[in-house]
Amino acid sequence: MSQPLEGMPVLGRGRHRSPAHGACFLEYTALLAGEPFSDEPACVDGELAAVLRHANDTLSPADRQRLVPLLGRAIGLAVPEPVGAPRRGRRGRAWDLRALPGYAAAVGALRETVARRFTAALGSDLPAAAWREYDGGRDLDRLFWGLMLEPVAVNTSAAWVDRLLGRLVLLHECYEQACDERGVVRTGRDLVPSR
Repeated sequence: MSQPLEGMPVLGRGRHRSPAHGACFLEYTALLAGEPFSDEPACVDGELAAVLRHANDTLSPADRQRLVPLLGRAIGLAVPEPVGAPRRGRRGRAWDLRALPGYAAAVGALRETVARRFTAALGSDLPAAAWREYDGGRDLDRLFWGLMLEPVAVNTSAAWVDRLLGRLVLLHECYEQACDERGVVRTGRDLVPSR
């Protein structure tokens, strides 16, 4: 791919201290959603964010720009966060799911629904042991990357990048459908054009 079009975001690898130092896919997503500059926007499910973070950091600078059309699409693809709940994790932004059983159940159910839709769309019939390995589908990041070589490995880097981008679109579709199916109120989606 050649140089990005003028005025389009230029995605960078890794986490950045401020937009003046560049931005990764999720940092741009946070800004589009009106959230503080962060690679962990609250409006994106943590597992979808992990997949997108790994995709951003795995791709070459030229191929990373192919993620730009997906910017904003992940906004609202998460169970809305509870107000006033305890935080944990790096930089104190992750919720302590153990203290929020109802929220944890809703997040788990969303991820399981997404995983079932995603594997069905790929025609992948995972055995029960594999579902256990992926925590019943709740470990979507590992599931996504574990299926990148399925049904067969690709021969070239270009084919792998094409597969990755196609699967990222599919994963977004699965999240959109699962959010609608589970009645998840998608916050922030009025900030970007709908797909």
